[in-house]
Order: sequence, then C-alpha cells, then structure tokens
Amino acid sequence: MNHFLLIMNKLCIKSAVILITAALFFCASILASPIKNTEQDNNKRLKQVQLNIQQQRDALNKQLDQKSNIEDSFKAAELKVAEIAIQLTQTTNSLNDLNGKIAKLKKEQNKLKKEKKVQQTLLASMVKNAYLSGKHDYTKLLLNQDDPAQLERLITYYKSVNESRVKQLDDIQRVLTRLAEIDKELTNRQIDLLALKKHQNNEKQQLAISQKERKTALRHLNENIQSDKEKLKQLQANQQQLSNAIDSAQSKIAVDPANLVGLYKLKKKLTWPTKGKLKSRFGQRRNGALKWKGVVISGSLGNRVNSVAEGIVLYADWLRGFGWVTVIDHGKGYMSLYGHNQALLKSAGDYVEPNEPIALVGQSGGQADAGLYFEIRYQGKTVNPARWCR
Repeated sequence: MNHFLLIMNKLCIKSAVILITAALFFCASILASPIKNTEQDNNKRLKQVQLNIQQQRDALNKQLDQKSNIEDSFKAAELKVAEIAIQLTQTTNSLNDLNGKIAKLKKEQNKLKKEKKVQQTLLASMVKNAYLSGKHDYTKLLLNQDDPAQLERLITYYKSVNESRVKQLDDIQRVLTRLAEIDKELTNRQIDLLALKKHQNNEKQQLAISQKERKTALRHLNENIQSDKEKLKQLQANQQQLSNAIDSAQSKIAVDPANLVGLYKLKKKLTWPTKGKLKSRFGQRRNGALKWKGVVISGSLGNRVNSVAEGIVLYADWLRGFGWVTVIDHGKGYMSLYGHNQALLKSAGDYVEPNEPIALVGQSGGQADAGLYFEIRYQGKTVNPARWCR
C-alpha cells in the first residue's frame, strides 16, 4: 500500500511539473515577437496567453484537489503570480499606447490652435482692406470708361482677392472641423484612460493577494526543511537540477549559435541585466561549504530584466529553487543565466539582442525578497559576472 502511494505521489508531481512547464512556454511567448510589433498586436497575443494559462492553472488545481502536495501548491501559487503579472503587463502596454495617442492628439490640437489664430488675423486684415478699397476707387472706375485697361486690372485684382478670401475661409473651416473632432476624440480617450487605470489598480490588488498566497505557500514549504543539513542538501539538489536542465536543453536546441561571438571581448563592457545593488556576490559563502555561483541583484517587482548581450534563448522554464529561469547561449562556450523572475518574456529558441527585455524581476523559487539571480558560464563552469559587467 505504501509503495502504491509513493508511485501515485511521483505521478502527481510529474504531472504538475508538465503543466507548469506548458504554462511557462505560453507566458514566454508574449514578447517573443520582433520589437517592431505594435502594442495592439502584443495585447492580442496576451489575451490568448491568459486563456491558456488559466486552463493550465485549472488543470493543476484539479490535480491538487485529488492529492494535496506542498510543493505543487507552491508552484501553483507562483504560476498565479506570473499569470496576473502578464495581465498587468498587458494593461500597462495599453496605457502606454493610449497615453501616446493622447499626447499626439494634444500636439496636433496645439498646432491647429496656432494655425487658427494666424488665419483669423489674416482674414481680418483681408476684410479690412476689402472694405477700405471698396469705398471709392472700384465704383468710380466702373462708371468711368476712359481707362479700360485700368478697369480690367482692377477687376482681376479683386477677383484674386476674393478667391484668396474664399480659400482662407475654407482653411479656417477645415481647422475648426478638425479641432472639434480632436476635442471629441480626446474626451473618449480620457474616458478609456480612466477605465484602464481602474483596471490596472484592480490587477495590482489581485497581484498583491496572489503574492500573499504565495508567501503562505512558501512558509509551508520551508517548514518542511528545518535543519541546516536539510537546507544544504536541498541547495545541492537544486544546483544539480539546474545543470541537468541546461545540459538537456543544449542537446535539444534546434538553433545553431555558431555565428555568435561569445563574451570574451566584452569584459567590463556589459551592463548589469537590471538596476539594483549586489546583495550576494560571486564566491561568497552561502550555506556551509556551499558558495554562490553567481550574484543576486536586489530589485523591484516587475522591473525589466535585460539580456547582457546578443544570443539565443537556450532554456526558459520553472526550476525548483530558482523559479522562472532563462538561460541564453552567447556562443563560443559562453552563457548567461537569469533566475527568480516574476514572468518570462522569451521562449527557448528566440534570438535576443543586447539589452533586450527577457523577463520581469520577481521572487520566484522560494525567495523572500524581490531580486535577480544572475550567472555567467564559460564552457559549463560559472565565472565571476563582475569581470564582465560594470
């Protein structure tokens, strides 16, 4: 009986991991498109991503209903955080797009108001000149046929003036019509803006609730690991799982990184992947005899994580102890690794440029505080990132 329960437990955990992995690939696909895509295109993809994530989370919840598992509960909590973070990213994109349109409309409005003022001044001058000219010479010349040539020239002049006046009136009408259209459009945009801001605030509240649920799940997870010996064993197992995942990804990746130049010539020229202070440094003691193989950069939840150099995404998935992880192959044996993310913006096989956003700063993988775990590897071995980044 005990042997049967053990087998069922392993099958449940394996199923949950598969579901989480599938959900991650959906999350990572949202910004895998070229930078040239519009915000509207990104938001269309995001809506589909959200639907797929919801389906995966529902499936995982059914799994949890069948058998309660602490680690699966923690994964489900982190998946929910990632899901809402993606929704918040979509709303933020829409807000940025809308604010850009409003700014553009206001710029056109200011330009038209200046044009209207100039046209009104010019029209007033034309009306005044026409009135003064029409008081004397024009009537006399019509009655006086002594100089037909002068009469013809005057008629031509007044005809030209009249045509200019009509054109000026048409121009003013065009400006007034467009200003009315802009006023109406700005009113509608402002209504949309208020609705989006309200939606964004609701999503922020939902994210805060999800983060609280994640924190509770993390506390339950940590209660099972009490002694330092158990913690060290868990950390070593996590490191081994990471190495195995990278090795497996290298054997499966279809993209050839042969054209990539590596990082050798970029020492002290790279920018750190996110803004923040170094919380843990390479080589510092971590737990017992275990030392940090990378650095931890403190940061704010949701801040962008950028690729330090061009490369191909080798791995993008959730790993125990590291949370949402992205690994980039830079060629010539060089790789960079980004862990504890809130959500991933790229998927395996994607090409990334230097300083291109690849993830959002988070605290996944069991971290109490927000930050980024960052490694640089050369030929499979970790090296000090401070030798490359400044």
